[in-house]
Amino acid sequence: MSEASINNLLLSLCRNDQEEELEQLLEENEDCDVNHADGAGNTAAHYAAKAGAIGCLEILVNHDDINLDIQNRLEGDTPLHKAVLYQVQDHEMAVAMVEILLMGGADPRLMNRNKLTPAMLVNQKYKDIKDMLEEATVSYGMDDSDIAQEDDSGSEIPEGEEVSDSD
Repeated sequence: MSEASINNLLLSLCRNDQEEELEQLLEENEDCDVNHADGAGNTAAHYAAKAGAIGCLEILVNHDDINLDIQNRLEGDTPLHKAVLYQVQDHEMAVAMVEILLMGGADPRLMNRNKLTPAMLVNQKYKDIKDMLEEATVSYGMDDSDIAQEDDSGSEIPEGEEVSDSD
C-alpha cells in the first residue's frame, strides 16, 4: 500500500471509529503519518474528535509523533475545538475527549479563524468543560519560574535567589 493510501486510510479509520484497525495500521506501517491532513486540513485527531471516536483519539494521543495543535484550513479549529463542539451530540463524551486532549498536551489557548478558543465554544450549561479548559489555560502558560520555590525548612525563597545545598 502506498504512503498516500495508508494516510488516507488513517483518516477514514478515525472518521468511522475503527479503533482496532487503527491500532493495527499504526503497528504495521512505520511510514504512517499521524499528523497527515486532508485537503481541508483535518488530521486523524480532528476526525476522531468530530466523530466522538474516543478509542481512536486515545491511540493517537499516545503516539509519540502526534501534534494536537494542528489547525484545519476551513475554520482554523484544532482537535480540541472539535472535541468541545461534540458537546451537542454527547456531553459526557465531549468531557472525556477534552480531558484526553488536554492530558496529551493540546494547547487550550489557540484561537480558530473566528478568534474563539475552545473554552469560548462551550455551552454555558456545561460548566465542567469550561472549568477544565480554563484551568488548563492557566497551567499551560506556567513554567518553573511561576512556581514558588521552598528551601528545606519550607520557607519560600525570594525570586531570583538560588536554593543552596549548605549541609
